Amino acid sequence: MGAEQRTIQAVNRTIRDFADDPRIGSDEEWEFFCECGCFTLVQLTLAAFDAVDGVWAPGHSVTAAGRTEPGTPSA
Repeated sequence: MGAEQRTIQAVNRTIRDFADDPRIGSDEEWEFFCECGCFTLVQLTLAAFDAVDGVWAPGHSVTAAGRTEPGTPSA
């Protein structure tokens, strides 16, 4: 995992921590950044964010070498 991906993950975790407010409904969607580095925003509820291992825009994924490529089909 590269420094860029680690930074995006840290930003997404910060967004998640900020959004964890009991005054906000659990069905509220938040915008997180795609971890491939394309800066596409992905809307997820906190439950959906917690249920996945990384945030990926549709069609984006991590390659076997650990680099990310937009347009690579997700497994």
